[in-house]
Amino acid sequence: MFKAVTSLPFTRTLHNSTNLTRLRLQVRTSLAPLPSQFCPFIIQQRMPLVTSNHSVIEILKKNEIIPDVVDEFNPTTLISVSYSRDHLVNLGDTLSPNDTKEKPHIQITPEPEHEGAKYTLVMTDPDAPSRKDPKWSEFCHWISSDIKLPSLDSIASAGSFNVSAAKGEKEIIEYMGPAPPDKTGKHRYVFLLYRHGSDTKDLTGPKERKNWGTGKPRHGARQWAKDHDLTLVGANFFFAEHSK
Repeated sequence: MFKAVTSLPFTRTLHNSTNLTRLRLQVRTSLAPLPSQFCPFIIQQRMPLVTSNHSVIEILKKNEIIPDVVDEFNPTTLISVSYSRDHLVNLGDTLSPNDTKEKPHIQITPEPEHEGAKYTLVMTDPDAPSRKDPKWSEFCHWISSDIKLPSLDSIASAGSFNVSAAKGEKEIIEYMGPAPPDKTGKHRYVFLLYRHGSDTKDLTGPKERKNWGTGKPRHGARQWAKDHDLTLVGANFFFAEHSK
């Protein structure tokens, strides 16, 4: 369910390096975190991206999300994910399973050329039960669909990010936090944002979380998105491993 959020300032910081492999999206908020069960999708006002699409793609390639999870694509939006003020998903940071048990807060930068579009957000693990033995890969952790962003005019008229997300968002696969088994190393937990196409109708989730219900190792979000005419427009991810 979408909820309104009041006066949410934010910053984005790029950590440059010679090989452009570190992008950090940092959200700064003056509010106490909202109850995570609301899972608010906060809409960020459109601003120039602080890094080239090439940089994001290079990070995804370095961590083998391209090609393990998705094919190369053109990122046209930013997805900022926070589990609390102190636990942000910043394209490759490491978080603990304990800190990621509840649904995160999601911030999305709108695509002005696609006003009125609907989106689906997924979270998937390509390293189940381990990166060396991905027989359950991918493991579906979350699918939230029919996300519709407010128009840019309504965002601008709000003046200070007093924005209520549009109604209609549906959680078709309930959020399940990371639970990597012991001695399986770090897992990649990948958030993917898809724009609906003209043939996207009545999305249904996989029948089983393992292998996204296909029964085939290394099958998951890529095949599911193709079957439902979904276009990938943004990605983010973090690492987590078993903690006692």
